[in-house]
Amino acid sequence: MNAPAAASASAGTSLAELIYVELLGRAFLRVENNAVIKPEPAQLAKLSIQLATAFEKAAQEHKAASGPKNVGYDVKNLDLGDLGG
Repeated sequence: MNAPAAASASAGTSLAELIYVELLGRAFLRVENNAVIKPEPAQLAKLSIQLATAFEKAAQEHKAASGPKNVGYDVKNLDLGDLGG
């Protein structure tokens, strides 16, 4: 996603709307001085919602996987006896 798209996403435009606008802009065909949208706009809308949902799910999974991990850490083995003063 480019910088203007990211800025408009934070200004209240959903990711699905941004994807829809991008898909719609790329779906135009020029035939004998007429602009024709090859896929139906309703199909593009459904696709953009599905893509946004998949992207948000993958982003959440990545965020969870990138978080801190306490693998093998056992609090019971911690010696805090010297901290009491």
